[in-house]
Amino acid sequence: MKDVGRRLYSEIDIDIEPARLCTRILSVREQIARELSKDLKVIAKMGQQIFDSYRLNRKNRKDTKQSAGTGDKDEESTVSAFDSPSAFYLTFDPNDDDAFAPSPLRKSNFDLLYNLITLEAIVQLVEDGVVLGEDEAQNKVCSAFLEQYYKDRLNSHFIGSQWYGKADDFIEGLMLSSPLMITRNDEDSGEKEKQDEDSEATRAQTLEIEPLRIAEQILLKRDSLALDWMTIMEDVPSDHTDIRKAQLDRLTGKTSADS
Repeated sequence: MKDVGRRLYSEIDIDIEPARLCTRILSVREQIARELSKDLKVIAKMGQQIFDSYRLNRKNRKDTKQSAGTGDKDEESTVSAFDSPSAFYLTFDPNDDDAFAPSPLRKSNFDLLYNLITLEAIVQLVEDGVVLGEDEAQNKVCSAFLEQYYKDRLNSHFIGSQWYGKADDFIEGLMLSSPLMITRNDEDSGEKEKQDEDSEATRAQTLEIEPLRIAEQILLKRDSLALDWMTIMEDVPSDHTDIRKAQLDRLTGKTSADS
């Protein structure tokens, strides 16, 4: 009666060899690296695709606005800034790729990579400064604008669990933002002694913040980063050479003294 209600089960001892686990970990990492390398090659070309699509959609927006009249803005808003090239990767069937069997999180990995590289491009521009021309004052206000625009959307676009395509949403919002005019401030120059007509004319000038050109800088930076990251991903198998050698020695029982 003591065994009533107890679940019968058997115990099986399994020997775990860390060296063999290492083999599987390295294989998975190399597979993901191959996938990311292919993705980065595609991402490096998406910047130009986005701007080509933007120019085409801009014409469509103008045509829609003229046909809808000045009173109806709903139809105009239905035309997006660009057709997201990343959306294709999120909707295609990875099993159609005969080159290799896709990893289980193929689509999520792509969107994560797309978000990370877009975020890195933005952060580098914020740190290094946006350069739109030779006017340092304009470059300074454009950099400040991008920094604030990025901070306002950090949590909603890049932090935590997000819907697919948030990186494109960030770029699209920037491209559709209206230009801003900022009054030039000459107080920082330290030249207050001369107040001739030229200085008065300079003081009256305004600085233009162009979100569209800032978005272009982000895409150019992202294209460049994609090529750099692609090289890193391609080198992953060779980076594993020393690890695999040590692993093989461990599996065969070979010690460092034997070598």
